[in-house]
Amino acid sequence: MMDLSVFGLNDIIISLKVTHLANFFAMLIGFSSVIVLFIARNYSLTKSFYALFFLLTTALFFIVYAADYLLFFIGWEVMSISTYFLLSYSLSKEALYKYIIFAMASALSMFVAILILYSANHSFLYIDAAKSFEALGSFESMAFIGLILFAIFVKLGTIGVHYWLVDVYEESHNLFTPYLSAVLSKMGIYALIILVTQVVALSYSLAIIGLITSIIATFKAIQEDSIKRLLAYSSIAQLGYIVTVLGVADGMSGALYHSLIHTAVKLLLFINVAGIIYITGRSKFSELGGLIYRTPQSFVLLLIGIITLAGMPPLGGFASKFLIYTSLLDAKYLLILSAVMFSSASAFIYIYKLIYGIYLGHPTNKKLESVKEVPFSFLLPQYILAIVLIVLGTYPALVVPYFNTILVELNLRTMVFSDYATLISSFGKYNGFVVISTFGIIFVIVLGVFVNLRSKAKNVKDRFDIAYCGEEPNESSHLHYGFSMGKELKRVGFINLIYKNSVRPFYDFIAEQTLNFADIFKKIYTGNIVNNFNFAIIFAIILLWWSIK
Repeated sequence: MMDLSVFGLNDIIISLKVTHLANFFAMLIGFSSVIVLFIARNYSLTKSFYALFFLLTTALFFIVYAADYLLFFIGWEVMSISTYFLLSYSLSKEALYKYIIFAMASALSMFVAILILYSANHSFLYIDAAKSFEALGSFESMAFIGLILFAIFVKLGTIGVHYWLVDVYEESHNLFTPYLSAVLSKMGIYALIILVTQVVALSYSLAIIGLITSIIATFKAIQEDSIKRLLAYSSIAQLGYIVTVLGVADGMSGALYHSLIHTAVKLLLFINVAGIIYITGRSKFSELGGLIYRTPQSFVLLLIGIITLAGMPPLGGFASKFLIYTSLLDAKYLLILSAVMFSSASAFIYIYKLIYGIYLGHPTNKKLESVKEVPFSFLLPQYILAIVLIVLGTYPALVVPYFNTILVELNLRTMVFSDYATLISSFGKYNGFVVISTFGIIFVIVLGVFVNLRSKAKNVKDRFDIAYCGEEPNESSHLHYGFSMGKELKRVGFINLIYKNSVRPFYDFIAEQTLNFADIFKKIYTGNIVNNFNFAIIFAIILLWWSIK
C-alpha cells in the first residue's frame, strides 16, 4: 500500500493485493497467454506486436491485483490502448473507429463513476468502497451504478453496447481473437465481481440484463455466415449467463466455474477456426464444408469444444450449467431459469451449424478436397484444452476446493461436494465419473456399429459428381446446407423481430447528430484568436455570475 500524499496528492492511497480471486483470474491470463503465444509461430509478426501483447498482459495483471479503483483504472486504460494498437494491425478503419469510440466511452464512464465514489469518502480502496457508496445521495448512487455498469457492459459486449465487438472479433488477427474472447472479456467479469462483492449487490435487474443478452445473442449467432462472427455472438451469450448468475445471491460459484469453462472452450474453438482459416484461406460457412475427411483431428477437437459449449454431459460445460441452474432454483428465479434453459437449448442450433458448416455436409469447392490437417502447433494447444475439459467433466469438483477459498474470502456460501467426481446441491447430485463412463460405453458401441456399416459402404471417388441424383448443379449452386442453417427460424415471430432489428440505426443516428453538431461548432469556432478570447471572457463572466448567485 502506498500513500501518494508524499507526492503532493493528499488522501490518495493506492494498493496492490494478492487474493485468491485475483490469483484465479491471473491464472486464466497466464495460461491463455502461453497458449496463444504457442500458435504465434505460424504467423509472421513484428517485434512491436509482441511488445504490445506483453504490455497488454501486464495491464491485465495490474487490473486483477489492484486493491483500489485508481490502479484498476490505470490498468483498464492501458488494456484498452494496447488492445487498440494490436487491433490496428488487421482491422478496417470502420471497425477500429467503433472500438476506440466505445473504449473511450467506457473509460470516461468508469473514470466519472470512480470519482463519484471517491467524493463520498476520499478513498479509492476496495475496502472502503461499500462505505463510500452508502454515503452517496440517491442521485449520486444511481449515477455511479449506471456509469460503472455501462463501462463494464461495453467490455462484455452486452446487447445494446455490443456494436463494436462483433466486427472487432471478425476482423482481428486470428492469433489475437482467442485472447480477446477468452481473456479480455473476463476483465469485465472481474470488474463486475468486484462491484457486486465490494460495493453494492445487484440482483434481479442484473439477472434480467444478462438473460436478454443471452437470448438475443444466441439467435443473432444462428443467422451468421461468418464463423468468427458466430463465435463472437456465442461469446456474448455465454458471458450473459455469467452476468445473469451474478445477479443471484449464491451465484458466485456458477460465475467462477463458467468463467473457467468459457476461457478454455473459447480458446479451443477460436484456435480450431484459426487453423481452418490458415489451411483454407476461408472464414465463411458458405465457403467450407466436408473437411471431416481431410482434418479428422480438428473435427474431433471441435466436437469436444461444442459439447462443452452446449453445456451437455459428459464434459465440463455441464458442471458449470449445473451450478448456474441450481443457483437460479435456490433463488426461486424460476422464470429466469426457464428463459436461460430456453437460450441454452436454442444454442444447439448455432453449435451444430458450427461443426456442420465446417466439417460435415458437401464441400463447397474442389480445392477443399486437397487440404491437409492443420499444423501441429495448432493441434497441441487444442489437445491440452480438450484434456482440461474432459478432466473437468470426469472430476467436476476438482477445482471446487480452490473456488471455496475464493468464496470464503468473499464471505459467500461455499460449494458442497463429496469427492472430486461429485457436485452436490440442494436439488441433487452430479457424478461426472459415472456420467462420462456411461457415455464412453455407449460411444464405443455406436462406433462399433458405425465402423461395421461403413465397411460395407462404397466410397465415392468424386464427391462433386452427383449426376446419379438427377441433378445438374452449376458453380453457383450451393450443395452445402450449413451456410443457410437457421434462416427458417425467421418464421417465428419474436425471432424474426431479433433478426430484423439492430442497434446500428441508433448509432448511425448518434453519429449523424454528432457530425451536425461538429458542423455548427466549426462555424462558431473559426480559429480566430480575437473571437476565441471573446468567447473565453463571456464564459468566465457566466461562471462568475453563477458562483455569486
